[in-house]
Amino acid sequence: MAHTVYDVTTFDGSVSPYDDIGQVINEIIADIKSKQKTQATRPGAAIYIPPGHYDLLTRVVIDISFLTIKGSGHGFMSEAIRDDTSDTSKWIEIQPGSSHIRVKNTDGNNEAFLVKRTGAPTEIGRLNSVVFQDFCIDGVEDSKPYVEGNHKIGISVQSDNDSFRFEGMGFVYLTQAMLVNGADACRFTNNFVAECGTSISLTGASQVAKITNNYLISAWAGYSVFAENAEGILISGNTILWACNITLLNAHRCNISANKLLSNFPSMIALNNGSSENLISGNHFRRVYGDGTSTRYDDLYGLVHINGDHNAVTANQFSFSVPAANVTPSGADPTIILVAGGDRNYLVTNDISANLDVKVVLDSSSTKTKILFSAEESQLQAYTDNYSLVATP
Repeated sequence: MAHTVYDVTTFDGSVSPYDDIGQVINEIIADIKSKQKTQATRPGAAIYIPPGHYDLLTRVVIDISFLTIKGSGHGFMSEAIRDDTSDTSKWIEIQPGSSHIRVKNTDGNNEAFLVKRTGAPTEIGRLNSVVFQDFCIDGVEDSKPYVEGNHKIGISVQSDNDSFRFEGMGFVYLTQAMLVNGADACRFTNNFVAECGTSISLTGASQVAKITNNYLISAWAGYSVFAENAEGILISGNTILWACNITLLNAHRCNISANKLLSNFPSMIALNNGSSENLISGNHFRRVYGDGTSTRYDDLYGLVHINGDHNAVTANQFSFSVPAANVTPSGADPTIILVAGGDRNYLVTNDISANLDVKVVLDSSSTKTKILFSAEESQLQAYTDNYSLVATP
């Protein structure tokens, strides 16, 4: 049996992994390919990253299936605290620990890890069962990368893929943490993403992805979760903070449930471009005012924004606490749920607690919306007569 378990610190590479772990992992992948040459001799391999601080100067390119890259813990540490002090001399530690990769990318590429098989038709180029587990990818910027953008991407998957896993990872100071194109049965679980522009992006098309039990702390310029042309995503059990923003475009039969959503900015979940038959249930929405400025949305956009058919918003708790002076547009009644368009959407047994007069809004292009115990009569603002209301007493 060919050697299938590699340690970056003991592999006989051309450079030290502490100087360029990217080059070392590329050489390990080349070694795997040299030993697993036929259809029947490709069980894959595992690459182990022991605790330590490793610089990545060269992008890693993964073009094989059944590969696990794993460390001994992401050792996450918030870099935002550096913005609050210039004196770190008394700190116990000053950077993330455990299996920690610092993305310096002197090769001119943006990605730390690019997963892509080139030169093959789609059905041959498809990659299977690649796992990223228990290490930290750090963009090592001195200023927030989501303000101007350092354009660094932690992991970018650009070939169609099946059964990929991202587990126990840490991401900090990246424009994008995890970007996956063409995902089938992809799983994101127990990751910690903070001080990144966008946490998770599913582009192209995806089906039955699971995004569960993560901490996602993204900036006002990006997304907590972005997905387009998606089918059957499960987004559950996550804690999503700061600029909480889940945006689904042309996404169907997805389940967004049991999440803790806390945001300093307008808009928290948006179903757009005809997204239909989705369920938003059992979440806690907490909207407060904090630092930073968002120019993408105002308080009329809705904490939940719907443009599609047969979506259900049920049994959620909405807690709105923003000073009147900080509402945009000035003097407006903030919107909790906006049905911007679509047929037969259901808003059922949602509870609203707010320090201001807030609204549930139905735009004129919405039809047959059912609202049951989700708004008081005075809280409903309808620009259509095509709805049913059982008001909250």
